[in-house]
Amino acid sequence: MVKETEFYELLHVAVEADEAEIKRSYRRLALRYHPDKNPGDDEAAEMFKKVSHAYETLSDPEKRTVYDKYGKAGLDGSGGEAGFHDASDIFSMFFGGHRPRGEPKPKDLVHELPLTLEEMFSGKTVKLSVLRNRLCHTCGGNGLKAGAQKSTCRGCQGHGVQIRMQQIFPGFVQQAQVRCQDCGGEGTSVRPSDVCRTCAGKCVVQDQKQLDAVVAPGAAKNEVLLFEGEGNQVPGVRLSGDIMIVLEEKPHPVYRRIGRHLLVHHALGLKEALCGFHFALQSLDGRLLDVTGSPGQVIDPEAAWELRGEGMPSKDAPRGSIYIIFKVNWPTTLTATQVNRLAQAFELPARLPLVGGQVLKLEPYTEGKKKRGAQSGGPGRGRGPARQARRRQNSHNEEEYEEDFEGFMEDDDDEEEMRFRSQGCRGGSQVECGQM
Repeated sequence: MVKETEFYELLHVAVEADEAEIKRSYRRLALRYHPDKNPGDDEAAEMFKKVSHAYETLSDPEKRTVYDKYGKAGLDGSGGEAGFHDASDIFSMFFGGHRPRGEPKPKDLVHELPLTLEEMFSGKTVKLSVLRNRLCHTCGGNGLKAGAQKSTCRGCQGHGVQIRMQQIFPGFVQQAQVRCQDCGGEGTSVRPSDVCRTCAGKCVVQDQKQLDAVVAPGAAKNEVLLFEGEGNQVPGVRLSGDIMIVLEEKPHPVYRRIGRHLLVHHALGLKEALCGFHFALQSLDGRLLDVTGSPGQVIDPEAAWELRGEGMPSKDAPRGSIYIIFKVNWPTTLTATQVNRLAQAFELPARLPLVGGQVLKLEPYTEGKKKRGAQSGGPGRGRGPARQARRRQNSHNEEEYEEDFEGFMEDDDDEEEMRFRSQGCRGGSQVECGQM
């Protein structure tokens, strides 16, 4: 029994999660909240720090043991908070090589690579061209031609700023410090004839880096392909930036991916749900799967049925499954002959016994149907402004009630999938599967 679960909740994992699960979850959350993808978003920056701290703790077996037993208070006593690295350092150590703390590094280049679900299933190699800044090969990144040197700016005497006197209002002036317009705040100047012709004094040039992005079979959504040191270069900075290729999953017309499993919806008629069915389902690798339900194997429309081993491949676990959620299309009407046959099949009595209560007529509800009250003109119910106002108010209230009910019905439609996501497959049987 762990003392606290805050770090596990931050990473969206269970307390018994293994190292691989924690690592996968941190990867996904760190990319979601990374400051580079959320510029100016303080909440995202704070969440990035929190998930990084949680990962640093739970990825270290000793710290995790202390946290499970004593909570954050135990980490405080063992230097947990005081020894917390910068969130960006944790991110860099996770996605790329570790570097000494505090050493500057250019901003990473992040590119998204959209892929179909079939491509993520089978894997592929994608050739990419990424635009980056690299130090000028002619001047070595100093912006000068061979043998030239920078000189001290005469406008600011090398300080990079100039002192200006500004009049606030008549008789009053103030001294202001402004960036030197001659050198742009650099404190040095270069004669136009001494500027490197290749980079025009910018110290860097743009080039296209050709990359082979190898997508492994079963690659995860938001998985990162890291090309360390292949990104931007900045003058005066020893390290080169990285290129991060983030795998983006395109929506699929049939399947919805949940981890290493695939979810698909299929509609059946009532006859098929009761007496058996047979249909073909195309897998992501192009095979046709013969899905068969045996006669008498009644389909519950709220259950998930499994095609085991037909889901996504995985590096860390067995291949997933395809889960089929069936929708049963009920007939709108039945003939008298059909009713009699069903009654015989289910051994129903000729007449259903009454319960002894008030007999009411049940009417179907039609979405968007606005009912109107009786147009009575009895005593005290005039047709003047007051009557019309009451009628409008009653109609407005009735529309609100119907909107609330329809919203409830829409929410109820999502319960099936939410149950599957949170509790797993409810069906206890496995649909027969064969290759056509």
